[in-house]
Amino acid sequence: MIGLATPAGDILATRQIAAPLSISSHVRHVPRLPRRRGGASAWYLPGIAVKDYAPGERIWLKVNSLTSSKTQVPYETYKFNFCKPKKVLDVKENLGEFLAGDRIQNSPYEIYALENAYCRVLCELPTRTRRGDLHWHSVKGLIRNEYHMNWIVDNLPAASVVEDPSSADRETSYARGVPVGYVKKGKYYIYNHAQIIVKYHATASGDARVVGVFAEPFSVNHRARADGALATCSEAAPMTRDAATRAGPLEYHLKSRVVYTYDVVFEPSDVAWASRWDIYVRPGGDAQREEAAVHWFSIGNAILIVLTLGGVLALVLARSLRADLARYARDEGEELLGDGDVDESGWKVLHGDAFRAPANAPLLCVLVASGAQLGCVGAVVFVFAYVGFLSPAQRGGLLVALLATYALLGGLAGYASARLDKATGGRAWSRTTAATATLVPGACGAVFLALDAALLRKGSSGAVPFAALAQLFGAWLTVCVPLVYVGAALGYGRPAVEFPAAVARAPRAVPASPCLLQLLPALLLAGVVPFGASFVELYFVLDSIWMGNYLLGFGFAFGGFALLVLAAAEAGALLTYYTLCAENHRWWWRSFLGPATAGAYAYAYAAWYFSANLRDANALTAALFFAYMALGAAAIGLIAGAAGFLASLALTRAIFAAVKFD
Repeated sequence: MIGLATPAGDILATRQIAAPLSISSHVRHVPRLPRRRGGASAWYLPGIAVKDYAPGERIWLKVNSLTSSKTQVPYETYKFNFCKPKKVLDVKENLGEFLAGDRIQNSPYEIYALENAYCRVLCELPTRTRRGDLHWHSVKGLIRNEYHMNWIVDNLPAASVVEDPSSADRETSYARGVPVGYVKKGKYYIYNHAQIIVKYHATASGDARVVGVFAEPFSVNHRARADGALATCSEAAPMTRDAATRAGPLEYHLKSRVVYTYDVVFEPSDVAWASRWDIYVRPGGDAQREEAAVHWFSIGNAILIVLTLGGVLALVLARSLRADLARYARDEGEELLGDGDVDESGWKVLHGDAFRAPANAPLLCVLVASGAQLGCVGAVVFVFAYVGFLSPAQRGGLLVALLATYALLGGLAGYASARLDKATGGRAWSRTTAATATLVPGACGAVFLALDAALLRKGSSGAVPFAALAQLFGAWLTVCVPLVYVGAALGYGRPAVEFPAAVARAPRAVPASPCLLQLLPALLLAGVVPFGASFVELYFVLDSIWMGNYLLGFGFAFGGFALLVLAAAEAGALLTYYTLCAENHRWWWRSFLGPATAGAYAYAYAAWYFSANLRDANALTAALFFAYMALGAAAIGLIAGAAGFLASLALTRAIFAAVKFD
């Protein structure tokens, strides 16, 4: 019923290993194994020690949660009517695995190193139980919603063998997990036989190292001979497609009994143990090359946008700004000589208002500090992932890294908010610091708890246990919050940031702005730039999160992230400069909100993705998607807004420092 794809060295494009009864023809949403991410693919650390299996030593096969890219609601495997071991044991998991909905348990499958086994009966189960039709309907629901079973063998995740019917040579590919069954012409069929092929690398001592496991699922209507043995499979040879076709598929209905069987076949391989994850990191093929080309096109497009904006910004600084400074110097000389009329226009006239604290300044300080913290978290995690410290062998590692890095960078957020708050004349330092410590965690926590309650009511394994929630809350309370206050104390303890121009007593009236510099058009134009620099990479991130694919192109993802930040900084600086040229001193919030609207574009893009890929989802799935994507879009907005504001602040200080004022 399930298995794992082999490393890249074992994948042959010409190998004809197709799931009988063509599972690819019955499954619409097949989570594919990740494809090669081009030249920016990260190398990785395997994450566990090498395990050598002596001949006859048991190799444990563990089961993870049932998952579906259609519903996004995982369930524990043994919640349903499947074969169970005599005693179900839970594998110890880390916080990241709990948050991801993983629930790993033992299984009744028996695999012994270097020992082939054929037509092994796992168990026989009726579809109807004493409690009525519950199991029958629930397993049918799994089939209807395209759930996949997920196995783990020697820390390798499971994948099924899938033939691509659209390929001229019926090239074999590999899907993450194996479907429970399929629906054909209104009838439900269940996969009840698995041919598990274990690839091993022999050591000098004769032991075996598992370097790949994959499986072919079969739906077989088993029948018994007079002596009680199965007539539909042989104990002398593995299951074949012809044998499965002769037996016919097993329809899952109210009165059927399901006999679960499996084969185990060991095959030698030249693939080294350290390269066994290559199937996930570096698989080849035309499709992978096409995807790599898309990545490079995306990065090239983003670089072009950033260079264009950088060129415009450089032109403004080199020509327009230089001309402004020369004109203001000439006017100053004429004013001293009393000769001629002085031109009182442009950004210079705002010297008494350019650094006037904006409305709701403490909130702006908190938002900018939170965005800076999130941006640094993203940069640190991307770097660690790129160099290989966050490999897929470490399940939950990415989530743990994100949470730990966010907590440890709490001091940065506290310091940034304190410096900005003191610069704008803030006096309620305790309230600003508390808001910095609680804004992002509070919003994420409220959304997470609401969704967790919905998953708990649904009986999903995605519901995080209370102990894990307490651990998460304790880490925030004992690590993140104190660091925020330490950073704030350091920030408030330093002298206030000095601005090059004093603030006038009375604010200057703001004249009417040109059409494109009015609030809404200006914000929309500033936000589309950073979004345009990263929207293609955003698609792959969404595909990784919601379609069950591994995101291993951390080089590409980090490049897209860096270009988004650069584009946001340039867009914010340009918006601020032209706002000042229009004699509008209210640039503070504009410089933040303009680039931050990239988050709104990202949310709209996510809505399109939902309609294109998850349109058949139920209400709970839609709630999960849009709630989590709202948090993701808000994070993008905070990061882009912080980059735009900080670049604008630096530009404003620089240009006003170049002019002398009375």
